[in-house]
Amino acid sequence: MRIVYDTQKLKISGYTDLEVMQMFTYPLKARKQFEAGKILFEKGYYNDALSRFYYALRSIAIFVVGAPKKGKWKHPALMKMFTIEVDRRGLFELSREERHLIKRFPNEREKADYDLVEVSRDRVERYIQLVERILREVTTHVEGNNQN
Repeated sequence: MRIVYDTQKLKISGYTDLEVMQMFTYPLKARKQFEAGKILFEKGYYNDALSRFYYALRSIAIFVVGAPKKGKWKHPALMKMFTIEVDRRGLFELSREERHLIKRFPNEREKADYDLVEVSRDRVERYIQLVERILREVTTHVEGNNQN
């Protein structure tokens, strides 16, 4: 996955240095979190993998949504705003099942991190597919915009 930015174009377009930096770092961070999740998944650490996949989606969500009006994003609020922004901007279509998975993801991650439950391989595979698709869609959209 390659994300290309024309920093001069971004500065001319009125983005601040911080916004330009975030455009570079959040997608890269998401990709690293996703790759770490895959390694954990392959080793059978499903709870830890689910957590990494969640944080990959969270990084992409922050990239799409931006900073909250004040303070820090609450996890469920960020996921809700992400789906709203994807729809509002027409970035890509989310199925009903994908929306349901996104809505439940903060709670699933919290259970995986803190409860004495083992997340199933099948459950994690559903989230791998979701996050991989979203990373691909957002990256494709960004690359398409950078070529204009």
